[in-house]
Amino acid sequence: MVLWIDWYPYHVARFKGLQAAFGVNGKVRGIELVGGIGVHAGLKFREELPPGLPVDTLLPERSWQEASKLALAFAVWRKLQELGPEMVLVPGYYTLPAIAAAVWAKAHRRTSVLMTESGAADHVRTAWKEKAKSILIRTLFDWMVAGGAAHVRYLRELGIQANRILNFYDVVDNDELRNRSMGLRRSSSGAGHNLPKKYFLYVGRLAPEKNVTGLLNAWLNYRASGGQWSLVLAGDGPEASSLKSLASQSCFAADVIFAGHRNQSALSPFFSFAKCFVLPSVREPWGLVVNEAMAVGLPLIVSNRCGCAEDLVEKGRNGLLFDPEDNEQLAACLHEIEETSPPELTRMGERSLEIIARFSPENFGNEIVNIANRLEHRDVRPVRKTASPERVA
Repeated sequence: MVLWIDWYPYHVARFKGLQAAFGVNGKVRGIELVGGIGVHAGLKFREELPPGLPVDTLLPERSWQEASKLALAFAVWRKLQELGPEMVLVPGYYTLPAIAAAVWAKAHRRTSVLMTESGAADHVRTAWKEKAKSILIRTLFDWMVAGGAAHVRYLRELGIQANRILNFYDVVDNDELRNRSMGLRRSSSGAGHNLPKKYFLYVGRLAPEKNVTGLLNAWLNYRASGGQWSLVLAGDGPEASSLKSLASQSCFAADVIFAGHRNQSALSPFFSFAKCFVLPSVREPWGLVVNEAMAVGLPLIVSNRCGCAEDLVEKGRNGLLFDPEDNEQLAACLHEIEETSPPELTRMGERSLEIIARFSPENFGNEIVNIANRLEHRDVRPVRKTASPERVA
């Protein structure tokens, strides 16, 4: 059984990775807490779930902000009691529904798995809170599935044994993204989608932690010093108005495109015809848009504060890293990419494809199956109203 607040396309991809990994030997079910707007107030990233996907949405019409977390916790408990899974995958340890799922697993001697992308640098840490967090995690969870190296280190700092930590939580549907992009590149062009000939791409929320203002200022400096490529910003958020105002005051305003919020399928042309993807965040637990850019073979410019930087960016081979508080450094990275020869940019994109191949839904599913295989002979208590005698994860 796997639980997420609201399911985006990458959640569906991970779920299918679990289904493929368990195959005929197990039954995988999912719980979605809400079907409305999720954790990002005002923006709906959720798309309709594929027909027939064995996922129960507890509050189909409610948003995360308006839903009672206590009521959701009880609803999660009831659903787990009904289905009686042998393993429960829990997204984080900071919400009542997540804690309820982990407590249910422990109370019924079932396996609890924490899915996490928290790193030490995400927030200011205090000693007593870290101690309490360590006790909570070690008490509630048997296994951890982390996004990458920074998250593994943080779990180790919290006292989690290395042999209880697995990898490949932060994955997207690489094959789907790649195939869609290849089809677009064969059948159309950037101009056919009203996109510039050469542009840097940012996809994400227009919010302070994303540092899009820093990116725009760096790009304006880059253009003022002779750079020629355009900038495409695909997203929405609280800084949208101020960013548009800043761009409008420049003589380069015509070369900044604000594409607004798009769902994953509508973003395909933007990724497909970009020359380089930029993620400038000052705080980013991982950065799944980097996975998406790599899946279509793009070179990267990524902030060194992003959780994925250590795992996905090989400096000079598939991208560049920079300090998000140094706009001059970012402007220099923009120039460096523009001045890179087309064959070398192609090689960088190919290296992105090679790196991201490991970060796949299949490998996420295989990690969870590895846990299940170690538990084959563990005695478990019966749970009332278990749906079937099959192995339910």
